[in-house]
Amino acid sequence: MRNDLPFLDNIRKALNLPQGQERTKLTVPTLFEKPDKSATRRRIERRTYQEKQDLINIFSENCTNLGTKLHIAGSLKEAEDITVEIVRSRQPEFSYNRHIVLHDHPDIAAMQLWKRFNRESVTVHTTFSGDHETTEKTIASYIGITVPSISIAESGTLVQITSAGCPRSTSLVPSIHIALIRSETLVADLKEACCLLEDLKPEDSYVFISGPSKTADIEAHLVHGAHGPKEVHIILLKEEPQQLEPQAIQVESESPSEEKTESETPPEQACTLDDQAEETAEKS
Repeated sequence: MRNDLPFLDNIRKALNLPQGQERTKLTVPTLFEKPDKSATRRRIERRTYQEKQDLINIFSENCTNLGTKLHIAGSLKEAEDITVEIVRSRQPEFSYNRHIVLHDHPDIAAMQLWKRFNRESVTVHTTFSGDHETTEKTIASYIGITVPSISIAESGTLVQITSAGCPRSTSLVPSIHIALIRSETLVADLKEACCLLEDLKPEDSYVFISGPSKTADIEAHLVHGAHGPKEVHIILLKEEPQQLEPQAIQVESESPSEEKTESETPPEQACTLDDQAEETAEKS
């Protein structure tokens, strides 16, 4: 017996809809049509450099409120140094073995962290697709490093999309999560994030991460790390303002009214004048 039918009939009655009629794409087309997101896409694409800086400030403020530690880096080298400092200053929570696990991502690979720890007791694992030991390596690691696809300024949230070589366990299982993001992936709100997610069409799951894991279920005491990482560090690669093209700068520096001096004689003409001088000297 379906108990929801009388409830739905009451709703239809309140909305002046025919009783017992199911709402379908044919009967109520406006209910099922997708909203137009072109304006949202244009807003993301046309965001100015100053507007992006404002988003970073909002994102930073919300990260602080969540207990997320935000680090600003001007280059991958700076991001590498920040990551190394975090790894060296933290100790494993459940073991004496210092293992870290990294997503198989170009930005992480470019830092070449394994070179920085080749003389230290730190084992670096990468979640390569097809590696059957990824689960064991992740469980053994006390730090997981990922590259989220989207970041949301209004809530300080990271959107981690699961894909081949980038499992969601890397951001959930280790005690410490380090996320490397670029400023161009930062959006204003959840509406813009959902618009990008629709364009990306994730083939697998995705996780919304807003600060370290926390709970107050036991005697109303706030505890971090109950259901996930107890620390979340975000390293933000800041986008530099776009520079003018060299050709454009050269064109602007030239003045059409300037007259060429004798020193600006074309190379071909200079060679001809030298040849004529040599011939005159020989005749004399």
